[in-house]
Amino acid sequence: MSKSIQRTALAFLLAFLLLALALGRWSLASADLSARDDNPRRVFAEQLIQRGSIFDRNDHVLAETVPQSDTLVRHYPFAVAAPVVGYMSINYGAAGIEETLDRVLRGPRDFLAQVLHHRQVGQGVRTTLDSRAQQILSDRLVQPGAAIVLSIPDGAIVALTSYPSFDPNTLDQSWKTLSTDPAAPLLNRATQGLYQPGAIFQTMLLAEALERGALLTETLAQPDRPLPLERLTLNCARSDAPPVTLADAYAQACPAPFADLAAQLTPDDLLALTQKWKLDQPPILELRTSAAPTLTYDLSTTLARQAFAVGQGQLTLSPLRMALVAATIGNKGFVPAIFVVKDVQSPDGRWQPYTNSTAATVPIIAPETARALLQAMRVQGNSVGHGGAAFSGNRQHAWFIGLAPADQPKYALVVLLEAAATATDAEDLGREVLKELAPE
Repeated sequence: MSKSIQRTALAFLLAFLLLALALGRWSLASADLSARDDNPRRVFAEQLIQRGSIFDRNDHVLAETVPQSDTLVRHYPFAVAAPVVGYMSINYGAAGIEETLDRVLRGPRDFLAQVLHHRQVGQGVRTTLDSRAQQILSDRLVQPGAAIVLSIPDGAIVALTSYPSFDPNTLDQSWKTLSTDPAAPLLNRATQGLYQPGAIFQTMLLAEALERGALLTETLAQPDRPLPLERLTLNCARSDAPPVTLADAYAQACPAPFADLAAQLTPDDLLALTQKWKLDQPPILELRTSAAPTLTYDLSTTLARQAFAVGQGQLTLSPLRMALVAATIGNKGFVPAIFVVKDVQSPDGRWQPYTNSTAATVPIIAPETARALLQAMRVQGNSVGHGGAAFSGNRQHAWFIGLAPADQPKYALVVLLEAAATATDAEDLGREVLKELAPE
């Protein structure tokens, strides 16, 4: 009898060991099962995370988690901040700050908390956005394009918008329409859109000319003459008065004098200029950014160098990069380290500064060059700026970079309008925004 009991006990023990080994094997071989998107337990767990809130610089809520039925959902009370805040969707992932600061917003999840089934609670993120400035910018940008306002000297993004945009509150319901719309509302044109710079490239070329000894008061021969390219003839963006000097040509965005400057430079000089301003590198920011490489451009002919110099070559730039150019001029030649996340909360609720880069210690252009550029820009009210057209196929884009107040800039702005009616449309919009942000 005892032997029978022993044999039965041994059989149970072996069966238990085999079961343990099988479970161990499957747990090791299928460690990624819990991470699969089609795992219903994972989806349910995601819906129970108390995700941290996102705020503007004045603690106005831009994104929050609210209860709905038996789950928690993400709510965006200030939808016009979508180009920065982005979205968080169980079905379609995340974008913007929701993506970049996901680990902070989700919060820590240790083993003990999982065993005890404690709810996962995230921390808050405070951005540099100013809700008032963001609303002003969004209200005025009503055609495809982008606009950005930076503060000087710190490089904080005060406002950033892209049009068309989307409402993150209805993203899941509208995804099919949004993702197939040829107008690309999910694309952040401010940070990822790449456009031919056209007349706005004159700013970097003029800075180079000044550092090589050119004078703004230099008298030019026919600075307002048309400039023929292969399939395009360019003219001055403005006709305030017949231009005479290099400063006049810049103020009126006349292309011919800048094509002449480029003809005196080598291909290596032009490529070095783009690398000096880091036009071939995506700006460092807590959002996805883009840049077009410049190393493969063929600038062996005079015509190619002229087209490149007037912004009608292969070079394309993002509005964010041009905002940095404007801020550099307003910051006495120093490139600000731009950022859009100011603080994050620690698990105990305290706010801590958040930085992802350091400020430049050497100016990209001499302070006297930056001052000369400010003096060469057109003054209107309490702002200075430079604008003009760029052509892509049969479409005319309008660019404008501006600074305010004119005497000691605190704000740098860029506006890019796609398919603009006139070369000065972006400037008109930009001046209105600067007037509200820095009244006389």
